[in-house]
Amino acid sequence: MVGAAALALACSSGSAQEPLASPSAPRAAAAEPDRHDAAAPLRTSPEPAPSPRQSPPQQQASAKASADVSAQARLRAPASSTIKPGRQVVGEDAPPGLLDFVGALREAGDKGTLWLGKLSGNGDREVLIYIPAGTDPDGDFRLIYHFHGTYSEHVERRAEGLKKRAWVGWDRLQQTIDGAAALQAQGQGNVALIYPFSAGKRMEPEWEGWSNKAYDRMWMRPGPKGFSDSFAQLDAEVTELLTGKLGVHPSRMPAQVTAEGHSAGGIALWNIARHDDGRVADYLFLDAGFHLWADGCFAEIQAHKRPEDRRSRVVLVIRDGGIADPLAGPNAWCVDHPTYVDAWPAVAEACNADPKAKPKSAPGRGKLRCDEWRAIAEGWPAVEAWCEGMADDMRDVDGVVVHRTKVTHGDQPRAFFGGLGIPEMRPDTGN
Repeated sequence: MVGAAALALACSSGSAQEPLASPSAPRAAAAEPDRHDAAAPLRTSPEPAPSPRQSPPQQQASAKASADVSAQARLRAPASSTIKPGRQVVGEDAPPGLLDFVGALREAGDKGTLWLGKLSGNGDREVLIYIPAGTDPDGDFRLIYHFHGTYSEHVERRAEGLKKRAWVGWDRLQQTIDGAAALQAQGQGNVALIYPFSAGKRMEPEWEGWSNKAYDRMWMRPGPKGFSDSFAQLDAEVTELLTGKLGVHPSRMPAQVTAEGHSAGGIALWNIARHDDGRVADYLFLDAGFHLWADGCFAEIQAHKRPEDRRSRVVLVIRDGGIADPLAGPNAWCVDHPTYVDAWPAVAEACNADPKAKPKSAPGRGKLRCDEWRAIAEGWPAVEAWCEGMADDMRDVDGVVVHRTKVTHGDQPRAFFGGLGIPEMRPDTGN
């Protein structure tokens, strides 16, 4: 059993198009848009980002400004939002698959409000903002940033013979839109979904002539030359769009937001936590708590020592025995890593001679290169307390919530969007 103090110590080392007239339809109709051919939305002139790309100091100033929107607004009497149901603002340079998706929403009778365009805070890539129909003009808003998993940067309608990696992005996006509607239907406030798209695979500054094969490890990681991702900038741009274009009154904006990552999207949460000043209240890992991601996020939160009203939590949804279960399943790193640590002294000398070798005596679930083995052995002291806490699902660790489930990995973006189904994340219990 590990207490919070021990764990913290260990972790420290386009113009708008008006909606086309269409009959109302149940939400279920939008869940299977591939049953009919959807007309693409009317294209508009390219809509630039609300503000130009900023330098790091400017980004910090923008972040502070967006984080203080609610505090400043509360000094004035609250006023009503003026959301226009069914409004779609879409840039003409949006990818064809996303245009098809937006058209499918409209054709299915969806009356949500939508904005789609490129934002500099997301590396000049597309971001979709969606407000479900049925908002309360006098209700406060919850902002949910959702970072998708592997291959979901590509959006294409599902069709016979099409590989999953081609259509999974459509499925995941639809799940989050359905989840946003379900969350708002609970009657505990209005919801705005912010859905940035990753770069997929791209070159990384630490590797010469090499790129990641599956997911974007640089997502929301500001700093390296040539990389403009910045959550602070993204949040400032989204705040400007919501209050300046989409009709959300500043007095209805929250002081903190939720950032959730599904599967490989969890790495974006870790990168955000490295620079976040407390804007994020909950980091929600949906089957995404892989080695260094959730534990690394918690370490950053602890290191920043934020004031009480700016503290963040790490919330992990774990499918029992699934790919992100650290105690069982294919990536049970809290079980495997101690065996690597124990065996390291016996192979260290050979590894010193050839860091890229793969010793035959490697225990666990697969072969490791010597450099990978060394990193695990040397990094274990920093994560040992985390694994000890996971053995009891972090019951005695303040600031971490573990929610175990039988819900499959692919269904989690809908099932747990914004904390749906997680008692600890109800608005009246801390979110």
